Amino acid sequence: MLLATDCVVIGAGISGLRVAQLLTAQGVDVQVVEARDRVGGRLLSSPSGVDLGATWFWPNEADVVEVIDRFGLSAFPQYVAGNMMFQLPQGVQQLDGNPFAQQAGRLVGGMQSMASALAAELPEDTLRLSSPVRSVDVHDFGVVVATDSDQWQAAVVVIAVPPATAMARIEFLPVLPTDVVATARQTPVWMGAVTKVVAVYETTFWRQRGLAGSAMSHVGPLREIHDISAPDASFGALFGFGRGHIRDTEVVGQLVEIFGAEAGHPNRVEIHDWSDSPYTSPPNVADLTDYELFGSPLLGSVVGDGRLYFTSTETATDAPGHIQGALSAARRTAAAILAQTVGPPV
Repeated sequence: MLLATDCVVIGAGISGLRVAQLLTAQGVDVQVVEARDRVGGRLLSSPSGVDLGATWFWPNEADVVEVIDRFGLSAFPQYVAGNMMFQLPQGVQQLDGNPFAQQAGRLVGGMQSMASALAAELPEDTLRLSSPVRSVDVHDFGVVVATDSDQWQAAVVVIAVPPATAMARIEFLPVLPTDVVATARQTPVWMGAVTKVVAVYETTFWRQRGLAGSAMSHVGPLREIHDISAPDASFGALFGFGRGHIRDTEVVGQLVEIFGAEAGHPNRVEIHDWSDSPYTSPPNVADLTDYELFGSPLLGSVVGDGRLYFTSTETATDAPGHIQGALSAARRTAAAILAQTVGPPV
């Protein structure tokens, strides 16, 4: 059966949810279809609030601050006090101060709480999880979006997943313009080739030694490490970025070398390889390295006979690769759709 709606949003990451929230607030009927069984996309937090995806925002990021304020989310500053560690093949050095010190902020409960707040504001039956999209078919009368269980006819469709992932997983009929397809396929996926690792401890033992919990490594497997402890320090946690398959034993061994024997006894080690997340990353994600394609005008304007909008942090001109980029892309798209369908946004 062909179901009707004004707009289909593909993807319930932060960008897709923000588009849906802005449109439904203006009376547009929206269906959000999400392949995963959860909202948030690359915003993924454990029950304890530890982020396995996007972690930070910055005070000058207006769209992020607006959403935080709107939903009354609690923010706190990234812990940066103390000295940084530097790991070389010859050994480990302690630096005087922390070059990683920045004004980044985090959210109590983790960044996924932002996505959950947006999803909770959507009208009932707007969000459909575990519904991967298989095809997007543009007709004279509108666009038909097919999932495994439903077909939706809409006036416009928002593709709120990374462009390269959309090209790899969704069939577009008719085929989109050659330059759009080429750009979408070659655009890197923010965080798509990254493995994020978190080691959780009983205490923030490194702070008692005057360390910031930050480190840079030329050895690996983690190349960059930061403190991601609870805001009240009720538990300690160190997280780092790496690439490919990483074993917890490798991580613990590296943390011991950098931070000492106490680092050898984590309560748990959580590992998330984003390149293994098919609804985030295409199979060739590691080969996509031309970051100059972020914010491409080809992906920032309407395509598919004026019916399709790419909307993700990769398409933003404002802070691409940040949560701010995802939200600013959503604002741009929502404004364009509202202008097209119901007049200028209020």
